[in-house]
Amino acid sequence: MRKILLFIFISTSFLFTSNETFAQNRTEKSRAVEAVKVFYRFHFSHKDAFDERGVSRRRRLFTPKLRQLFDAELKRQKIYLKKYPDNKPYFEGLPFEPIEFCPNDYRVGAAQTTRQTATAKVNFVYSKSSCDASDGTKISYKILLSKITGKWLINDVIYDDGSTLTKAFSEAQKIK
Repeated sequence: MRKILLFIFISTSFLFTSNETFAQNRTEKSRAVEAVKVFYRFHFSHKDAFDERGVSRRRRLFTPKLRQLFDAELKRQKIYLKKYPDNKPYFEGLPFEPIEFCPNDYRVGAAQTTRQTATAKVNFVYSKSSCDASDGTKISYKILLSKITGKWLINDVIYDDGSTLTKAFSEAQKIK
């Protein structure tokens, strides 16, 4: 009898724990997706250049690591453009959407999460009137997030060609 009661107790505990874990995981996924949606809603409603103002308006949505990379690049770019005023900056526009095509809209897909990281895919939507894009042009970025003090923050971007924002910052730092 004790064995049966123990079995029922353990089974029930496992069942409730599994459901709770599943619910937490689902909630974390939706929170990660919502963080990306919040970022892109703000991003598309504030068309800024890659400058201190454009970056500072988005800082609260970046991890400290990404903030440091933006700050270092803005500093490097300022020095470089003073030295070579006729050159273009390394980054044109903010690096969160394809600048060669003007997306009409975007869609954020489901997120894959672990305890402290998440990845959400952003699909950019185009029509014939979109700059250089033709109907059917498909470009997707993966937004990498880190959970810091309970908030999902953007940590990196993986572009459609496999390159990343953090690698682009590293490459830019080599330009003197």
